[in-house]
Amino acid sequence: MADVPVTTARKGRSTDSLTREDWIDGAWEMLGENGVDGVRIEPLARRLGVTKGSFYWHFKERQELIDALLGRWFTAWDNQLSPNFDAAADPAERIWALFESVIGRGTRGQTVSLRMLSHTDADVARRIEERDSQRLLFLTDRLKEIGLSEEEARVRGQVYQVLMTGEYLRSGGQPLEERIERAREYHLLLSSIK
Repeated sequence: MADVPVTTARKGRSTDSLTREDWIDGAWEMLGENGVDGVRIEPLARRLGVTKGSFYWHFKERQELIDALLGRWFTAWDNQLSPNFDAAADPAERIWALFESVIGRGTRGQTVSLRMLSHTDADVARRIEERDSQRLLFLTDRLKEIGLSEEEARVRGQVYQVLMTGEYLRSGGQPLEERIERAREYHLLLSSIK
């Protein structure tokens, strides 16, 4: 067990003071590394340096942990569409703030894993669709403010969403600066009227 990283040691916590959030943090790391199927109680307990009995102090079952991971991801989404994006007067810059935030949030493979879960879980699919719809509305409204027609704004908004969703799959192994630079090129093309 010495070769298993112990998250709690890095945080300076003893194993008896693990919180629910510590379990979610560890599971979040595993989700990014191994996908939803790789988030398992026993390996997570080993990683955290505790017995699996500690898990049941904080969660009734594994599904409750998966729901907590979804909650963390959705909170990040909600924060991305927070009023801070309304601070920029220029609609194109408001779109860019969202796009840059999506790329820079550092979710690694978590986004991919949770979107894949939506293919087999109707409730997760519905919850993701709700947030996708909110994001599309934000994008469409900003693109109409730039001067695009309703239809063109909707289509370009959908292209933005595809780029935001697939960016990690295409470029996740590249340095963040390069990823941001490439995304900025896409953004300048999509937000211009010609």
